[in-house]
Amino acid sequence: MNILFFILFYFYFFLVGRGLIIILNKFKKKVIFDDSTKIFDTSILIFYPIIGMIAFSNSLFILNFFFPLKNLFVLGSITFIIFFNFFSLPRVKQNAWIYIFTLINCCILSISTYDINFQYDAGYYHLNYQNWIREFKLIFGLNNLNGAFGTSSIIDYIAAPLWIGDNLILLHYISILFIVFLINFLAYHIIFSKNTYLYFSSIFLAVYGLMDNFGVGGGRNGFFTIHGIIKPDISSGIMFYFSCVLLTYTLIKKTITQKEIIFLNFVLIFSYQLKISSALLLGFFLYVIIRLKQFRLSSLITTNLVLVIWSIKNILLTSCLVFPVDFTCLNSPWYSKQSIQGLKEVTGSFNNSYVFGNSFNLWFNNWISIDLNKITISNFLFSISLIIFMKLLFVNKKNNSSYKIYLLPLFFILSNIFIWITGAAHPRFIYGLFAYIVTVPFINSQNLKIKSITTYKNFLFIILLIFTTLLIPRLNSYKAFYQDPFKMSTIQVPVVEYQNINEDWVMPLIGDQCWINIDCIPYNKYIYEQRYFTYKSFSSGK
Repeated sequence: MNILFFILFYFYFFLVGRGLIIILNKFKKKVIFDDSTKIFDTSILIFYPIIGMIAFSNSLFILNFFFPLKNLFVLGSITFIIFFNFFSLPRVKQNAWIYIFTLINCCILSISTYDINFQYDAGYYHLNYQNWIREFKLIFGLNNLNGAFGTSSIIDYIAAPLWIGDNLILLHYISILFIVFLINFLAYHIIFSKNTYLYFSSIFLAVYGLMDNFGVGGGRNGFFTIHGIIKPDISSGIMFYFSCVLLTYTLIKKTITQKEIIFLNFVLIFSYQLKISSALLLGFFLYVIIRLKQFRLSSLITTNLVLVIWSIKNILLTSCLVFPVDFTCLNSPWYSKQSIQGLKEVTGSFNNSYVFGNSFNLWFNNWISIDLNKITISNFLFSISLIIFMKLLFVNKKNNSSYKIYLLPLFFILSNIFIWITGAAHPRFIYGLFAYIVTVPFINSQNLKIKSITTYKNFLFIILLIFTTLLIPRLNSYKAFYQDPFKMSTIQVPVVEYQNINEDWVMPLIGDQCWINIDCIPYNKYIYEQRYFTYKSFSSGK
């Protein structure tokens, strides 16, 4: 049943994305996109679930300005988009391989639902924040209840209406949808791509994913791995990788259409909404379109209106344009210096980030002494070295060409490493960058081709990709699937004991996880509640 329900979940977003394109065509009174359209040399069929996810999430966060997300009208209004698919039915036979391969991926990856549980941050702030936006429209200064609310991702807006009573299993489906998208994207370019960069990067990312299962400590090289419910690390990492690849593809090709600019702009905004550490993608994007003389302010104003509204939401929620960057904050009635500073210190300390002024060598020695960090970095360096060796061994180089094309990607990589080291130096926050680094040896790929090992080499690469996909769910998931393949997994929040702080608020008796109790704050502090017209506001004091 888990497999069937995830397939339905995947195609819900597929049809939302496709329905939105049909609405756009009807609004423009001409066919702008259809199932035969290619964007960045990729069939739009690969992108429909992501288009659906972008539309779904942004509609929800905008609607939350006026409605709580538990309101059935909110979900129903978005679901209505699906019915526009009847105006132009999918041509399944013409694109049979995409649908078949998608079903294979959905079946494999949905096995992970048979043995999944909550990640720590789910109880600390994700589920609590989701319950607030389920029960109330936008609340000013909500981060004063829990500083981590200020770092909430758009993934929380996707998840909030997907609670099925007490069962939160659909929240896990969100993460594996992004993995299905990634595998489909790689498979498409292994089979069909005429662009050598997309072709080679797809093959060797599959190789990199396979190597994640071998090495020091049993493996783990920074490839996308399934975490507990619900962290945006997988979705954010995949969208970061995808954005980087499309930007680099454009840099290599030296051409981009206005349709592709608009699509890419929405993808980059979505990546930023998933995690603010993706902000440098917007700078990369501006450089590329300015360099190619494709900068059109009128089209960018329209697409970036979503980013403006997201920024307004941030200010109302936290007083900050970018939380917790203090110089972007306004001195509003709900501004809290203590909340900002406290979150920065806790995040940096917990993730062993580098602090300016301290000895870098001492920091690095302490950081690398942590087993997870040592294992991940060691295996990543081995993996990238092996990939470079495989490139030299199996890939022919026809002629020499300029290496200047590497400069911008390398500068972008180093800038992101700097932000990672000083912000939150945990391996899970750099999955997307690691995956992008794997593609860098193939940026100058116009003069490369695979040596003729066999006429069926692409078939072998697809088998390799499927094998990599099979290894993404954990062994325990396969065991649970074998024991009861027809069960519907349920995952519920644990029963937690609380202690009273005052007549309005409680806090956990043990630890700092409030789970879904919106009367709970993780630490003892005084909360002031005010009203601005019909909106709640919270500010904090000692």
